[in-house]
Amino acid sequence: MNYRATKIRVTCDEEVVREWASYMLAHIDEVSLALRNEGVRHEMWFMSRDSSLFIIGVMDVESLAASKAIAANSRLSVDERHRRFKDFWDRSSFETLPIDPAKAPSFEACELLLEARP
Repeated sequence: MNYRATKIRVTCDEEVVREWASYMLAHIDEVSLALRNEGVRHEMWFMSRDSSLFIIGVMDVESLAASKAIAANSRLSVDERHRRFKDFWDRSSFETLPIDPAKAPSFEACELLLEARP
């Protein structure tokens, strides 16, 4: 296992986040294919709010760089939709969360939006 979690503030409203998650859930078989292609063993997305709306992306992946490179060139609809969703990410806010890389984390104050495996 090699879990990592990143907190990302978003510049959109909750409805946009939910629409993205709903699309992913409606196309979960394609999400699983994308994860398999990218070498991701498990992925989870959470949402919450403190001073602003944020998401937490959790991945169990051996090589994040290789995964990102494959996703960037993918023509799967879920990857294209995810790239558009990333336009709402405040890249200056990325925060790596301290978690145990050996197990899937949970975040009590957050809503689990999506969980997928290859």
